[in-house]
Amino acid sequence: MGLVRDGAVLIEAAFPSRYTLAKRMLVRLEWMLEECGLNKHDLQAIAVSLGPGSFTGVRIGAAAAKTLALGLQIPVVGVPTLEAIAYPFREMRDALLVPVINARRQQIYTAIFRGEDSLLRRETADTLLSAEPFAELLAPHQAHAASTLFIGLTDGLPAAFRDGLAKPVAAVRGLVTPTALALLAEEKLARGETDDAMTLAPIYLRSAAD
Repeated sequence: MGLVRDGAVLIEAAFPSRYTLAKRMLVRLEWMLEECGLNKHDLQAIAVSLGPGSFTGVRIGAAAAKTLALGLQIPVVGVPTLEAIAYPFREMRDALLVPVINARRQQIYTAIFRGEDSLLRRETADTLLSAEPFAELLAPHQAHAASTLFIGLTDGLPAAFRDGLAKPVAAVRGLVTPTALALLAEEKLARGETDDAMTLAPIYLRSAAD
């Protein structure tokens, strides 16, 4: 998590485990505000990564964001995690941007994006796929792209997700950063796109029981 002003990160804090996240998130936020000479009433909006991803992390993050937004009566902006992962690569011309999150069970969470005039253009919805349907989804988009970039923690990705693709892909490490999250939220705010803190819901794609 972090504090951002006009696209610049003022301070960031990492959490070593989901248990620390649950217990320490709001305490850490108070510390970050104090370090920057701010208080909670200086906050103008809350941006939160909505998933897909870890059920626990996504749920805790969304709950904390809703609580803060309601308590401070400021906007909340939910940002899909895959969109935030792809965002730093939006200036790569003629490239498909394909953020991937290993969903285990030989499946991935993914979506397809392109960069357009320094903005991120979504080509598909977020989805949960195994290797063969993923190749089928990607093929028509690869036909009109010079390159394809897998973005994420791709080291543990099953080889099947590269086999049988229409064109080769390059893999780069990518994570959700406070900067990407804030810049996307600022763009959405500028377009008047905010979320209702009462009804804001995480993006799971798979039920916790599956």
